[in-house]
Amino acid sequence: IYIVMAFCLGTLYYDVGTSYTAIQARASCGGFVSGFMTFMSIGGFPSFIEEMKVFTLERQNGYYGVAVYIISNFLSSMPFLLTVSWASASITYWMVKFRPGFSYFAFFALNLYGGVSVIESLMMIISALVPNFLMGLILGAGVIGIMMLTSGFFRLLPELPKIFWRYPVSYIVYGSWGLKGGYKNDMIGLEFEPMIP
Repeated sequence: IYIVMAFCLGTLYYDVGTSYTAIQARASCGGFVSGFMTFMSIGGFPSFIEEMKVFTLERQNGYYGVAVYIISNFLSSMPFLLTVSWASASITYWMVKFRPGFSYFAFFALNLYGGVSVIESLMMIISALVPNFLMGLILGAGVIGIMMLTSGFFRLLPELPKIFWRYPVSYIVYGSWGLKGGYKNDMIGLEFEPMIP
């Protein structure tokens, strides 16, 4: 699904360029990558529910503790998440023709990996708290929705209401840091054509 979405995104924003309207197109593409492409990690929830049943039994039998389980789960999923992030970033980055340079691409791919890892971890926490499949998906989608709302794409960070939404929520969510980093990675130093030639 990630690779299909990367092709869709790449064809939709193919060779976005540096025209005046490309500023909004680049921002929209970056917003989609940091928001909705990481949102798709919610699909890992059903497997976490099944793993939690096994983990609970094995922990009660004294085989291993919580820290060992969390670290091993993270390390075992890391190669898969890196592969998915790298493949999706490779397709999207070069089709959209974001800023050229390997270091910019590496940041883009690692930024996507960071977002996917955060959502995977969030879904692991939710599966521990809410072992019900439907309620877990609903709660996970709600929390990710709040994270996307306060990331700075739908409403700029300085314009968020200061109490609660700006401080502390926008500082806690990964999306605001990932989106800001993605924008800086792509746009700082680029020259865009003016609105009126």
